[in-house]
Amino acid sequence: MSLHFAILGLLTFEPMSGYTLKTRYFDRSVAHFWPADQSQIYRTLQSLERSGEVEGHIVASDTRPKSRLYAITEAGRTALVAWLAQDRPVAVQRDDFLVQLYFARLLSRDQVLAMLQARLDQHVRQRDYFDTLEIPEATSDEMRRQIVFGGLTLDFARRRERMMIAWIEACIAEISGLPDAGSPFA
Repeated sequence: MSLHFAILGLLTFEPMSGYTLKTRYFDRSVAHFWPADQSQIYRTLQSLERSGEVEGHIVASDTRPKSRLYAITEAGRTALVAWLAQDRPVAVQRDDFLVQLYFARLLSRDQVLAMLQARLDQHVRQRDYFDTLEIPEATSDEMRRQIVFGGLTLDFARRRERMMIAWIEACIAEISGLPDAGSPFA
């Protein structure tokens, strides 16, 4: 359901095609915490159009194929604002890595350390990536306000990666101190 509202939120910036929505906006912002592929976005746009929350119209071009531009409707804006004002429950985290770690006693110490190091390397890359992201300059009062909230989500991503790095480093230290039973831990 969040994809539905993420798309409505992005359409508050300007009317746009599904391609522009995905490449210029979604992939550079919301995708970092709510990933979706192009087909999911197009299906959601079609659903939003059927429900009357967005309107789509064909735009012809001399240089490119026709495209469909989508704009949020008043009904869409009303639904988005109502959703934004709702209290959201804390999401239950699904993480394959945590399931692996939970049962890692079945691996040798070296296997566990290799698994942890691989995960650490991924989080270091993510941290480095988020550290390079910059919030663009605002071109309007509304965008100046948006930049504050975009900055908060970027700050969350940066802090999350630093926390994950510190936690995995602590896991590595803990596992390094365990005796290696040869193969699986006893």
